[in-house]
Amino acid sequence: MADKHKTLAEALLTQEASSTGEELQERLDIIRHKLKFVENKPAIACIEKLEPLTLAGHWVPEAIEVAGGIAVMAGPGEDSREVNWGQVSAGDPDIIVIAISGLSIEDTLREIAAFLQQPGFAQLKAVKNNRLYIADGNRLYASGPGIVDAIEMYAEIIHPKQFIFGFEGDGWMRFGV
Repeated sequence: MADKHKTLAEALLTQEASSTGEELQERLDIIRHKLKFVENKPAIACIEKLEPLTLAGHWVPEAIEVAGGIAVMAGPGEDSREVNWGQVSAGDPDIIVIAISGLSIEDTLREIAAFLQQPGFAQLKAVKNNRLYIADGNRLYASGPGIVDAIEMYAEIIHPKQFIFGFEGDGWMRFGV
């Protein structure tokens, strides 16, 4: 589950007073600067839970926006949202990130078989374009300084040609179907 904070600002607020606050802000500024003229903002579905199917909310949609994407069916500050497969399919996201709250990449891989068998799964834009990712739910929903790591992970996933922070393989992986 996403951190108890509703917005990215609330989640980062505790860092402002710390000595690392300035460094974290610089890391965010680098991402914003690199994306300043990027017009292509793909639609991202970040799946927080498989049963029931739940999209990540709270500060996650805003983190996706900072990283250069648009969260589908979830807005900044909104609670995580239960959806049905038809809603995800109809939204046809450009990118799907499966980051199950509390699970590592390896644990998530053991849990996704039924998800991959959903009707029309292979026809989704994200699947056809090989833009399905598995991320470490422990790291992607971290609090404090980990939030900036999560934003960097999203930036690597969304814009792999512009960003290489070194999280691929450890914090997230591309999942080929």
